[in-house]
Amino acid sequence: MDVAKFNIESGREFPYNGRLPVDKAEEAALGILYDLSDRRGIKQELRNVDPDVREDIVCALADIIREVYGD
Repeated sequence: MDVAKFNIESGREFPYNGRLPVDKAEEAALGILYDLSDRRGIKQELRNVDPDVREDIVCALADIIREVYGD
């Protein structure tokens, strides 16, 4: 399986913000965060983020992705 697809599917299964994505942009954001959570140093820092800030991070990434794709 391709790494990007694996990260997207894993991000959907284990969402960083604790909820399922509402659209493809959030799905991509959760995939990115899943991938980053496997990196030394970043993994620990992402675990320490408060739940409300996690939601802000996912929303900010999804907004950027939507802007790029015009959704």
